[in-house]
Amino acid sequence: MTMYNREVVDRALPMVREAVYQLECAQDKLNSARGWGVWDILGGGLIATLVKHGKTDDANDCIRHAGRLMERVQKMMPDIHVGEAPVDEGGFGRVADVLFDGLFTDLYMQGRINDQREAVDRMLQRVRRVERELMRIAN
Repeated sequence: MTMYNREVVDRALPMVREAVYQLECAQDKLNSARGWGVWDILGGGLIATLVKHGKTDDANDCIRHAGRLMERVQKMMPDIHVGEAPVDEGGFGRVADVLFDGLFTDLYMQGRINDQREAVDRMLQRVRRVERELMRIAN
């Protein structure tokens, strides 16, 4: 990492910390969505489907917020790259899950939730590395 002056680090570090917090919130929401997804697979019905999608929407909000924060940090510190924020809009799979609400669509959505959880975990690891490096520079 390029050496940055203390002022830049002092401005960036709170944003990175907030991004970590937002990604941890996304993990919590996706873990909850996964639990509701299991319930949905076991026959939870429309309520479980809607709660599951509500949790994934909440997770996507957290992920978007973290992504915007890291974009701002990258503008201040161009050599920092943590990758794209792993937002999953749902698309046709989401519509099919609500309309058809069957075992196959439930399993498909559960796979997407798991994939997104893994992507958030990878991004969180990268953001935590940036946080550690900025803390090292700040001290």
